[in-house]
Amino acid sequence: METLNTAPSSQMPVWNTALRYGGFCAAAMVVLSLLIYITNFNVMALSGLAVMYISMFGICFATAAIGTKYQRDQLDGGYITYGKAVLVGLLIVLVGMFVSSLWNYILVNFIDPNYVAGMKEQFVAAWGEKMPAESLEEALKGFDKTGDLLTNIKNGIIGGLVIGLIVGLITAAFLKKQPETTKF
Repeated sequence: METLNTAPSSQMPVWNTALRYGGFCAAAMVVLSLLIYITNFNVMALSGLAVMYISMFGICFATAAIGTKYQRDQLDGGYITYGKAVLVGLLIVLVGMFVSSLWNYILVNFIDPNYVAGMKEQFVAAWGEKMPAESLEEALKGFDKTGDLLTNIKNGIIGGLVIGLIVGLITAAFLKKQPETTKF
């Protein structure tokens, strides 16, 4: 009978899990983006921002939790340290946010170049009377950077690191599992 040669849990790489579940995270975020785009959902209103961010965090938590559980149960023999679980969650969200930022670049530059103008109109309608003119003008200038590739990549990486760290820390707290040690 042949035995399986498995590496200890600290030796199992996380990249396969991070890329697989990061891809699922990215696909779900692209679908969310498409739904927002197709329905012309106003994400510039406070309620729209809340719905968008709650949905985004839900996607990140779900894919990070499922991916971390997969790493723990299927690849690491049922055990995963807190640090490794944080890393898996962080990388999953980072991959998802990075790919999603590339999708947003494609959307605003090639699919619908007028999309940013529509977002500006929604922003002015939601916040125009509530902001000083100088602040409004500065905020509208920020929308012009939406079509810049480097800005999208930077925002995807920074957002992925920040949100990924938050999500990774929380999911790791629930999914970590150390082997039991006997005490004499």
